[in-house]
Amino acid sequence: MVARSGVSRKRWLAACVTLALGAAIYLLAVDLFQVKGLKLIVLEKQNSALLEKIDYINEKTKLQAERLEELQMRDNTVYRPIFGMDEIPADVRNAGYSFAGRYDSLQMFANADFLTQTLRRQDIIEKKTAIQSRSFDDIEKIATHLEDMSRSIPTLFPVCPAGVNITSQFGYRLHPIFQSVFFHSGTDIAGRKGMPVYAAADGVVREVKSSNAGYGNEVDIDHGFGYSTRYAHLNSSTVEPGQKVSRGDQVGTMGSSGRATGVHLHYEVLYKRQQVNPRNFFDSKIDPKTYMTQVRPAEKTSK
Repeated sequence: MVARSGVSRKRWLAACVTLALGAAIYLLAVDLFQVKGLKLIVLEKQNSALLEKIDYINEKTKLQAERLEELQMRDNTVYRPIFGMDEIPADVRNAGYSFAGRYDSLQMFANADFLTQTLRRQDIIEKKTAIQSRSFDDIEKIATHLEDMSRSIPTLFPVCPAGVNITSQFGYRLHPIFQSVFFHSGTDIAGRKGMPVYAAADGVVREVKSSNAGYGNEVDIDHGFGYSTRYAHLNSSTVEPGQKVSRGDQVGTMGSSGRATGVHLHYEVLYKRQQVNPRNFFDSKIDPKTYMTQVRPAEKTSK
């Protein structure tokens, strides 16, 4: 009886230990699941907060992109033209955005497409901003030479307005010799033979030509900043190639050399090697006395 009672007690103790272990394991498992559940809840809240922040970043990025587009438009239509600069083409502003393989590491995350789209937008804005920044740097360099630029724009009427007439304008006209319609690339100013012809702006004499055909005796001046002027059908020139001239320095005298029907100056303004209308630059109605204070005839012009 004593032996059987001992065996029963051992079994009872073993059962108690087993139950206790089972209860402990159960409680531990419950705790683990609760902790796991709590962590999951926290992570979900954190993920939701992050997604809200990314969504906010996307909204701010969209606003930045719109403001950048406004700057680009002003840059191309206002700032650069003021200084005679070409606009930056769209294919240059939008170049180099392949980003191949740049965002592959994001594919391991949930909402990978959302993250990729956000970072891609940021990268594009960064590149466009860099291009815009360089454009402003270029404008700043030009602006520092604004006074030089103003002296390079051909604004002076090339002859004294007293006793002269503009006989042919820029544009299509009936050619006085060939009697056919041709494009006239300058302005013809009729006057007296030997009248002084003056440089319309500061510059360097690029060419001095002498011919019995075409433009006849001709002086071409490079003014810089894309501007140049041509003085044709001269009777004579008073400058040499490579000579620096200032606005109002005499460069020649009016004549009828080359293919001309009478004494006149054929005057051209070129911007970036393209003829433009000279009337957009000079004032032919300036008072002759005022005009003569702005010019220097040959005897007062130093070569």
